[in-house]
Amino acid sequence: MLNNASVRQFSSDKILKHLDIVSNWIKGGNPGPITVEIDMTNVCNHSCPECVVDYYQKNDSNTLSFEDAKVIIDQLVEAKIRGLTFTGGGEPLCNIHTIDAIVYAKKKGMDVALITNGSLVSKEKAMALVSSCVWIRTSLDAATPETFKITHGKDHTEFNKIIKGIQMLVEEKSKLKTECTIGVGYLTSDETVSEMEQAAILCKSLGVDYLQYRPMQIHHGGEFSYHWTEVNRIIEKCLQHSNDSFKVLFSKHKYEMMQKKNYGRNYGKCYGHQFATVISASGDMYICCHLRGYEKYKLGNIKKQSFLEIWNSERRKKVYENIDFKDCIPLCRCNTFNQILWELKKPADHVNFL
Repeated sequence: MLNNASVRQFSSDKILKHLDIVSNWIKGGNPGPITVEIDMTNVCNHSCPECVVDYYQKNDSNTLSFEDAKVIIDQLVEAKIRGLTFTGGGEPLCNIHTIDAIVYAKKKGMDVALITNGSLVSKEKAMALVSSCVWIRTSLDAATPETFKITHGKDHTEFNKIIKGIQMLVEEKSKLKTECTIGVGYLTSDETVSEMEQAAILCKSLGVDYLQYRPMQIHHGGEFSYHWTEVNRIIEKCLQHSNDSFKVLFSKHKYEMMQKKNYGRNYGKCYGHQFATVISASGDMYICCHLRGYEKYKLGNIKKQSFLEIWNSERRKKVYENIDFKDCIPLCRCNTFNQILWELKKPADHVNFL
């Protein structure tokens, strides 16, 4: 089976680094989340055929203003949120205010991250980003313009912009001597598997800190589809390109579960929602990043209520009690967190005997 290759930022057990919050929750408290995702816009300059929020973007082209973003960030600081990820929704950098919002959040003392397609990065933006973000991940999903057109729906011009954007991020990080981790994401499927090793070689040459492979899961408005793409042999080749400054990573547990067709859950409730939430570009808050746009999973609107009012509301309790795993993507973000939290929450016999 695949060798284990990982870095700590992708380890699910890092939730145990927040023992104060987890302990509060185990004792019956309602602590605020550790991490919040914010969508600055639902507008995107790419046309990825298998985009997981494509169904959502078609019905919602909202964009947050800088003033809106500042109010939200101030509320998150008040709620003692520790990490804020700028993501989508759409492409965050399609909103001209995203850089200012990232800088503002950093100044307010938050740990900030960005997930982007990288095509709109300029030298000026790169300077601000590597100075403000703890990490930045660029979605590439190809090693050549030909495959990129399949995965992102754009031609070689856009592919070259992304490569240039990654280079600028790496250059500014080196120049400014910041600690920002710069990585690249690569979704594997039948269309992309042939370029996996080529992508590792490319990303290593660009000077990024890591390349992460994840299996593609297709989700369109509640309809899910999965297919196992054999990557074991290729992953072994890709791992050989790792060294002290460049890591090849992969979501091992997801590949193993997909290979075994083991999409079941060994837990009865989603506890992960307690520790992360999503604020959309319209101001709507959702219980999970995979359930954006679903009215039944909307917690409230941060333009109408404060973050803490929504978090402590009866509506949120009701949404939680009515989570239906049939609506949830099986290999979801919270899956591995839930496995840990489920074990922590349930009573155990003879706990003082290890």
